[in-house]
Amino acid sequence: MMPGSNDKSETSAQRELRTLRDYVHLLADAIDKSPMPFVAIYPDGRTMAFNEAFSRLTGYSEEELRSMQWVMYLTPPEWHEREAQAMEELRKTGQPQTYEKEQMSKDGGRTLVEVILGQTTDKDGKVLYYYALIRDRSEKQRADRLEAELREARESGSGSMGTAFEGAVIIQNGKVAAANDRFAEMIGYSAAELVGMDEGQLLTASPRGMVAQAIAGVSGAPEATMTRKDGSTVPVEMSAQEIQYKGAPARAVRVLDITERIKFQEDREQLLKQLAGVSEELSALRQVSAISVNVAQPESAMETLLRNLATIVRADSGMVMVREGDRLVSRSMHGTVDKLPAGYSEDIVDGYLGRVVNGNQDVFVEDVQADASVPERMRAAGARSLMGVPIRHSSKVIGVLQVAWSLPHARSDREARLMEIAADRCASAIMALNISETSRASEDIGSVLSEINSQLSSSLNLGIPHGR
Repeated sequence: MMPGSNDKSETSAQRELRTLRDYVHLLADAIDKSPMPFVAIYPDGRTMAFNEAFSRLTGYSEEELRSMQWVMYLTPPEWHEREAQAMEELRKTGQPQTYEKEQMSKDGGRTLVEVILGQTTDKDGKVLYYYALIRDRSEKQRADRLEAELREARESGSGSMGTAFEGAVIIQNGKVAAANDRFAEMIGYSAAELVGMDEGQLLTASPRGMVAQAIAGVSGAPEATMTRKDGSTVPVEMSAQEIQYKGAPARAVRVLDITERIKFQEDREQLLKQLAGVSEELSALRQVSAISVNVAQPESAMETLLRNLATIVRADSGMVMVREGDRLVSRSMHGTVDKLPAGYSEDIVDGYLGRVVNGNQDVFVEDVQADASVPERMRAAGARSLMGVPIRHSSKVIGVLQVAWSLPHARSDREARLMEIAADRCASAIMALNISETSRASEDIGSVLSEINSQLSSSLNLGIPHGR
């Protein structure tokens, strides 16, 4: 069936659109479910996309957010310059930028936030859009104020441990002399149980030196791990200062549970990795699916497809093989497979190529040298891992697209999907090539017939007397 005919099966364009939709759904799902506010904006400042957490942070509805500019309405004027500096640095380096600013809300309030700003560009480096992950820092701001107030109270001599919102413990002669309820709750003991306990019982073995330094008042070691009564551990931030307790020297240790902080950092890193992965996937899809098949130069299109595909999946070579009866014949090669002869062909049997063609599915070979189903000449070309996908036109398999790695490689669903999209492009190129060859063959036949007719006419004219 020629391209453009009425085919009820899924077309190449439909498959590509479905794959793109899948990736967009993955991105949207990761962002929508995140408790961290997320927003994407166009270079001119218009809001492109955001999640529910961002809407809650700003107090605006979805309709309101889509009609406003992020910089103009949601960032106070005194923070515009700082935000512009971050965007400029991002454009220069391409690296995500982290900075603090205030976020305005609909009711006129302001929230201190930390912004992680990234960008997505096209192949020419032009910014398509910016995206930002936003962390509410207002709790941190309040905690900092509270810490300052507590510090001021301690320095002034009031030092009431019972009113502290963080753990506090007094160490005297290597033992716990007193502890507040928050500290006791943090590590699972009662305040009474803690009194008289050796400080070493509270320390996890691996960072014991670090904790000892913090308790001893040595700066530079603020984070450590403490052991709870049930044997579990809790990450903490600690600092200490010398005091007088009941007329004798002692140390007051401030202890802050940083479990949520660490979890937030891990979640942020994981989300950034997911966003980077999705951005990379979309970029790879654009590189493959954006290649147009020029009917006048289908061979060039296949060469470009192979080169781009090999780069995206980090393969060392690629090859397009076209089905001719019961054989597969190479039509385009890239990379190390040039060790194979031009016009290299193999019979379609029950081996590797047969599984791709007859099974109508992708086939991955992790160790080519140990797999006898791979044709001997392919193994001799030096590949270590190999993946082939069928090239389909309508419901028929008309060829095989394969890539090879010279080092051990693990199978990837992502790479298989990208190869399927490239295979669809190859199918269009192959059909265009067939049409071109058929046209050339028709022209050659026409030329030969014309020449024969000319010679025959000439002979008849020479052999027949005029006037008869």
